[in-house]
Amino acid sequence: MLTRSSLSATERRLFSLLHQILNRPGLIRGSLVEMGRTCGAKGCRCKRSTEQRHRALYVAVNLQGKRRMLYVPQEWEDRIREWVDRYGQVRGVLEQLCLACIGRLQARKE
Repeated sequence: MLTRSSLSATERRLFSLLHQILNRPGLIRGSLVEMGRTCGAKGCRCKRSTEQRHRALYVAVNLQGKRRMLYVPQEWEDRIREWVDRYGQVRGVLEQLCLACIGRLQARKE
């Protein structure tokens, strides 16, 4: 049976890093998309030029097999950016752990 003490220093560091990342709240598997949109105001600049549209941030996610664009309110932007970034960090660490385990399998080492 594999125990923490039998892991290499690199694997222990990766597991520790994964634990630290997952101890923080929020995780979204998605992509941030910035788009310009028009509002409902009659004389607004966004109606006159596509270059002057209002900035809107969305997070593109797959929900039940369908791609969805979820609007991100401006006050949530920093939080959502962190959550998307955190998912990327988790994915990167998991990939490194997976490669370490594959190496262990190839070496037939417990």
